[in-house]
Amino acid sequence: MRMLVRRSLGVTRVAAHLARGAVTLAVVMPFAGPARRRRIVQRWSEGVLRIFGLALDVHGAPPDAGRQRPVVLVGNHISWIDIYAYLCVADVQFVAKSEVQSWPLIGWFARSLGTIFVERDRPRDALRVGDEIRAALAAGKAVCVFPEGTTTDGSVVLPFSAALLGPAVEANAHVLPVSITYRNAAGEPCQRVAFTGDATLVESIWTLAAGEKTRVQLRFLDAIEAGGLDRRTVARRSEESVRASLGHPPPPIHRRRPGVSPRNETEVPLAIRGAL
Repeated sequence: MRMLVRRSLGVTRVAAHLARGAVTLAVVMPFAGPARRRRIVQRWSEGVLRIFGLALDVHGAPPDAGRQRPVVLVGNHISWIDIYAYLCVADVQFVAKSEVQSWPLIGWFARSLGTIFVERDRPRDALRVGDEIRAALAAGKAVCVFPEGTTTDGSVVLPFSAALLGPAVEANAHVLPVSITYRNAAGEPCQRVAFTGDATLVESIWTLAAGEKTRVQLRFLDAIEAGGLDRRTVARRSEESVRASLGHPPPPIHRRRPGVSPRNETEVPLAIRGAL
């Protein structure tokens, strides 16, 4: 009963936070300058983590707003919550699966923040997405892709696809590997945040609404100079960096993809696995 009450109260707080965000997005954001927009997004993202009992630990240096070089962030992917952890400390434009557009309010927020959406069932859509990444980098935006192509429970790092790293090479960008993990109060890996299998967004929110204390560890690793490299080398080096950060061993020779539900694995065409 106590857990039911906690989750019910948590859901109420989530609904209130979404409502405040919707009003801010509609009334304030259209008239805010870049610096104020960034502060609004940062505070709102911090509120998301706080409601769900998540405390953020940041290691390394997030991309600086005054940087001179294009930046592409690549990292392992565990949950939709990952995005809000990033937004607490960095101004980033994400590449996400097109299904996010249909999520209540969150889809609207994502579109308003310039998220680049990819159609997973259309392999050639990677060409359009690549063009949008090039445009974002040319406009000075930092872009984040999740090259595993799906979410995991955090116990593995899947092979990084190079499908959408071509624009980073062409732009002579800094490719910044990022690792994320969630740990409970005892410091052990916590899987309650993982958004895998057949779980829906509503089910994920219900689980998180209990507000169990969890630490999010976000590590910005050493940048890779993409200029002069090919995209597969960039993907391999990024994967190696993330694996080392999380203490995961090198991938097996055949690079099988353990720890992924059939739904997540079969729905992602090889050509665009790196787009999510």
